[in-house]
Amino acid sequence: MHTLILLAALTSQIGFDAHQQGDTWTVIPQVTLTQDCQCRVQMETSRHGAAGNSTTRQNSWVNIRAGEPYALSQISFSAGQGDEVVVTVTITDGQALHLSRQWSPPGRV
Repeated sequence: MHTLILLAALTSQIGFDAHQQGDTWTVIPQVTLTQDCQCRVQMETSRHGAAGNSTTRQNSWVNIRAGEPYALSQISFSAGQGDEVVVTVTITDGQALHLSRQWSPPGRV
């Protein structure tokens, strides 16, 4: 068990804080890095459903301090029954660091 905690502390990671109210979701991606970084952050939200398809992309450069959780931009969207939604977050320093992770509302993809 202690090995798993130590491994998580030594690994850069992306997590998602997600809340639902009715058909509306609010998602805040969070990243924790093992080294300070001036990173490029790309976030993409894709929705496919009966009302049509949409894709939203955001790109920015941020300074992230090592060992401190960093909340990225807040994403809000509606997802009706049967809609498929995927939020993809990619973080890179253009060299050695490249993290990417996807999130979907439970039962949607």
